Amino acid sequence: MKKRSAWFRLMLATVASTPLLFGQNAGADPSGTVEVITSDQKVNYQGEGRHFEITGNNDEVTIAGNCSKVEVLGHNNKITLDAVGIIQLVGDNNLVTYRQGLNGAHPKIETAGENNQVVPPKE
Repeated sequence: MKKRSAWFRLMLATVASTPLLFGQNAGADPSGTVEVITSDQKVNYQGEGRHFEITGNNDEVTIAGNCSKVEVLGHNNKITLDAVGIIQLVGDNNLVTYRQGLNGAHPKIETAGENNQVVPPKE
């Protein structure tokens, strides 16, 4: 699978905000990366230790189980995770909540944009 720059995927998220053009699309490659390209949708996935690239706007995405990495590119997304190793956010007004990090550690968190929030579990 080709590696795409964060800017390219952010631009794709903006274009993908037209559901008539893209609707919901999810594909996995052999390396365990799942691409989720959707806007204005509510979707659920099983983590199965995979890396998720979520590109879109105004989505509600729930991933049950373990995720090695979750990348979110777009705006106004609500992402709910069970367990995750790395969280990356590019865009504005994204909210990610997670129950725990992998192997008892806190996930590595990187954000770019405005008003992005990552909410850890309540202790």
